[in-house]
Amino acid sequence: MEYFILFILFVCIVVLFNSLSKVKEENEHLDSLYRKSREDYNSLKNEISEIKKQISQSGFTAVDLPQKNEIEEIPAPVVEVLSPVIPEPVSSFDDVLENEQNRISEEALEKIALSFDSQGIPVRGTNKIVEEKETPAPIQNIETSSIPEFEIQPERQHKEEEVYVESAFSIFIKKLEQQFAENWTGILGTAIMVLGIGYLSIYTALKVSPMFRVLILWLYSGVLVGSYFFLKKKEKWFKTGLWLRSAGASLFLFGCFGASQIPTLTFIESIPFAYSLIGVGIAINLYVGYIIKQQTFLSLHVILSILVLCVIPEKLLITFLLAALTATAGIILSYKEKWEYHLLIVISAFIIFDIWFTQGVHSLSPSQNIFAILGIILVSVSCMYMQYRSIYANTRFDRIAFITHLTNWILFALGLILHSTGSKIKIFVLFAAGILCLFAALFARKKKIFWLYHLDGMVSFLLFSLSIIMLNDWKVGFDVIACVLYFLVITCLFIVYKSGETLLHKIFLGLNHILGLIIFGFFIVQVNAPFEQTNNTSTFVSLIVMTLITLIVPVFCAVKKEFLEIDSLIVKKDLSLNGIFSVLFSTLFFVSWNHTIEISFYYPLVFLALLWCFLQFKFKTNTFDLGRFLFLNTTIIAGLVLIFQNPKSNLDLVFALGIIAVITLNWFVKLFYTNEHTIKTIGIIGVNALLVLFAYKYLAGYTIIQVFGLFAAALINHEFLWIQFKRKTLSNDNQVLLYLFCLAFSIFGSALFLYNTQFLSYTEIGLTAVGLSVIEVYILFADKIRNKSNEEISDWKNFGTLNSEFILFNALVFGFSCIQIDYIPVYLGSLALVTFWIFQKTEKMKRYNIYSFVLLIGCVLLSIYLAVFDADKALNKNILYITQTISVLISAAYSYLQMKSQKGEGKMFIAILPLIQNLWIIALLFIQVEIVYLPLLFMFLAILNFGLILYKKIELASESILVIGLLSILTSVYYSIKVLNNFTLQDWVLQLSAIVLLIVLVFLTKKKEFIKSLQLDYQIAINIWLSIIMFSQLEHKWLPVFWAATAIVNLLLYYKKIGNKKEISIVYYLLANFHLAFVSFNYFEAKFEFVYLIIFALLALYIFIIYKYIEDFKLRNSIIIYPATFSIGLFLFLSFDKGILTFFWILESLGLLILGIILKEKYFRYVSLSLVGVCVIRLMFFDLSNADFLIRALVLLGVGVVLLVMNTLFKKYKERFD
Repeated sequence: MEYFILFILFVCIVVLFNSLSKVKEENEHLDSLYRKSREDYNSLKNEISEIKKQISQSGFTAVDLPQKNEIEEIPAPVVEVLSPVIPEPVSSFDDVLENEQNRISEEALEKIALSFDSQGIPVRGTNKIVEEKETPAPIQNIETSSIPEFEIQPERQHKEEEVYVESAFSIFIKKLEQQFAENWTGILGTAIMVLGIGYLSIYTALKVSPMFRVLILWLYSGVLVGSYFFLKKKEKWFKTGLWLRSAGASLFLFGCFGASQIPTLTFIESIPFAYSLIGVGIAINLYVGYIIKQQTFLSLHVILSILVLCVIPEKLLITFLLAALTATAGIILSYKEKWEYHLLIVISAFIIFDIWFTQGVHSLSPSQNIFAILGIILVSVSCMYMQYRSIYANTRFDRIAFITHLTNWILFALGLILHSTGSKIKIFVLFAAGILCLFAALFARKKKIFWLYHLDGMVSFLLFSLSIIMLNDWKVGFDVIACVLYFLVITCLFIVYKSGETLLHKIFLGLNHILGLIIFGFFIVQVNAPFEQTNNTSTFVSLIVMTLITLIVPVFCAVKKEFLEIDSLIVKKDLSLNGIFSVLFSTLFFVSWNHTIEISFYYPLVFLALLWCFLQFKFKTNTFDLGRFLFLNTTIIAGLVLIFQNPKSNLDLVFALGIIAVITLNWFVKLFYTNEHTIKTIGIIGVNALLVLFAYKYLAGYTIIQVFGLFAAALINHEFLWIQFKRKTLSNDNQVLLYLFCLAFSIFGSALFLYNTQFLSYTEIGLTAVGLSVIEVYILFADKIRNKSNEEISDWKNFGTLNSEFILFNALVFGFSCIQIDYIPVYLGSLALVTFWIFQKTEKMKRYNIYSFVLLIGCVLLSIYLAVFDADKALNKNILYITQTISVLISAAYSYLQMKSQKGEGKMFIAILPLIQNLWIIALLFIQVEIVYLPLLFMFLAILNFGLILYKKIELASESILVIGLLSILTSVYYSIKVLNNFTLQDWVLQLSAIVLLIVLVFLTKKKEFIKSLQLDYQIAINIWLSIIMFSQLEHKWLPVFWAATAIVNLLLYYKKIGNKKEISIVYYLLANFHLAFVSFNYFEAKFEFVYLIIFALLALYIFIIYKYIEDFKLRNSIIIYPATFSIGLFLFLSFDKGILTFFWILESLGLLILGIILKEKYFRYVSLSLVGVCVIRLMFFDLSNADFLIRALVLLGVGVVLLVMNTLFKKYKERFD
């Protein structure tokens, strides 16, 4: 019954589809009729618009139309022309067109208007009708005059034809159909359809036997295939028909697969018959994909076929072979076409299948793997054969074909790896495959398929390389394999270069780079951590072979000039890659020599260094030049290391001779590339390093001799420089280098002298300092002693003056070693004076000007250091104070010398020296004086600097006075905060004296018009300083008094024109109000009520002054009255009992009224009356209900009295507010 219902549904779907097609055709016909009618309507509408334009022309004349049933007599020929006044023709015409309820239809109007275009207009005065050709009749004649044709012979009225308007749903269905039929969503539809049918099959599986279930699936597939023959006749549904046919073939394959693999569909138990049925399904599936002649469908069917095989749970050999045959068939079916994407998809799918097949616990036996390999070869050969077709002849490069062929080789290699049997015979198989691949590459070259020739040539090389690597199975060591493999790369490199194959040459050159690095890394591992090998191959011998192979290549290329660019280094084309590797392998050879042979490796190293130097002398190539450069450096470094590591012996002399021999021979091969001084620079460095090493190794036990030995090395460099300078055999750079070594030895000798002073006596230190100074004086003035010809020394003549620093260094070493530290500041100050005097007398010691200043700075820093660390030593205090005093006097003398100096350079530090001296004195005061005295002392120092600057005794920026004053303020503030609320009388005297001195300094600076560049407001600074002191020391109840008093003082200063900022007084006034309102209630005590009365009086006084005398303050009403009223009111609210609060507030309002009367300000009256209103409201709603009876009575009485007083005052002084 269920199947019958499904069949009936299917038939209904087919019938519905056929009906829908017919409806679609009829709809298209109706749509064409509608478009045609719409075009006709638009044409008529345009004609009406033209008539409308003609009617609206200015030269139009109108006459009344005659009635047809009347006989009109035409009188004498009197021509009467009517007035051309047309009463709004356009508007009446528009009304006719726009009125949908008019009795005359739109079509009738259009016909009438068109008929009037061809009618004649009668004119009186003639017996015939004159036809008007240019001016049409007006519309009002149409409306007013009777029309005989329309009245007597009315036309048959036609019913207006209704225009069909397509619905939105119909348009949506049409678009949906077009999208489904034309887009690639058919793929998704096919997949969903197959999935739905699969679910339907599962449902039916519960009702019938498995065989019938499979037959139902095949029936569905037949229906889908049959639908193709029905849809292919319709152009828009042709592609959908193709997808349905493909779906049918896929469903048939699904049935074949399910007949043996899906439990609910399984009715075949025989494995051969099951796989045969699957093969038939795959064949039909591939055939359907092939006959479409599109690679998309063929690729899809191949993938579906392989996917079905992937779902089979048992991984049998027949499954793999069937997949191989499927892939092969899919490839062969595209033989006549150039479907590269299809080939790539098939090969990729088979690779994925092979990887899936080899995973898991089920694996093939070795014999089965042989058949699997044959299957892989079948797929790979079929794909390879596709690339050798004539269609690819004479092609340079085909990207997709190249990727396909490369993927095919990946398939071949991966298949051999996954199905390898482990037999040793595989080396012969690989070698034979390499030969065959080589012949295939030559065949591709013959057909001029160059990309295929290159690819297969590289594959043949890889096969040969694999066969060489597989020699390890025959107990051949990896070192030998590496040598053979490298030789193969070199051979191929020469062959392709000789053949002129540019691409292959680049590839093999890259392989030469990569393989050389890999082999080099391999030998590094072998030399440093050799692993166990199963043969007798020697790494040492292999390194010799690699060194020879890599060395022979650049030598051969140098002999045969045509091969010079065969192995160019990728980063530098003028170097031979194998030459570089020869140097690297030689290095490993020396390391292996050191591990293998007892004789020192230094001898072959010297030999190779000389050999490479000879090769460069013979062939003059960049490679040999670089090689001899590297071996020169290696020989020097290795010799120095051996001398350093080995104990004292005669071998040190041998190693030194080897270094000197290599340096000497390379000295005569001058040029390194185009640079002449590089090799000589290395030689100079090497010899000097050798001198340092011998001095360290053999003179370390002799302190003074070692010091003079280093200075002797400096003299050697110095004298060799002058000899070569006379002969003109060194470049300027080498001359500079020699002098730098001379200076370096001098520096190290001086440093060693400094270090050894701890082991020497005062006499030895003094004599050594004198001896070294003599040598340094000789070097300093050597240009006047040796250069008698006065030849120009361009680059290193100024280096000689550095010896003056060494002389000064000896003096410092002597001073710090032999003089007690307490007297060192005086010594440094005296040395500063001496060096400054030498600077003025000698031209060679120009830097002594700077050094003298540095010495003075050292004197300053050392005196500060001693003040810090020796301050607690009572015995040294007198010496400390004396040395500090002497040092300060020496610095004053130094300043005097600078002011009197005749040289411009001598006055270099005259501006900064006073600043340093001030900082010095400030630092000493900070260290040694109690902080309570510092503000006063700093103010004295500021006034002292003011006097010195004013009378031009020092060159110091005038702003420094402000800095010192600021420092005084900061120290005072710090001390005030530190001893919070704990000032003694002495503290008050000292702090206030500092403030007085600041005021004096301010008056002095203003009187002398000092510091014009800074527009500072000293009034603000003084107020802030005084406020901080008072805030930190006064009790809270007195702070509002101070704020208010300070506000009055600043206001008076502003009034007297002493201060220019009235805002300062405003700030203090507001601060007093804020403190009174929000802070004072926390500290309220009844016994200090007089303090708050003073505050109220001061605030009232401030208000009186500002309203009486300050007239330029525009916002005084809002800034002055409100804060005072609010602060006093809030203070009363927070400090007193709530019952009597109203009385206090009414007193406040009374005070405001009295103040307003005195000042004649009616604004005060407004504020007072506002406050009275608040008090009355509070009295009515709070005091009468919450307060105590007695307090209530007193408040009422007091408020009443105050109100009466206010009333009396207002009446008496009312005129003062007018």
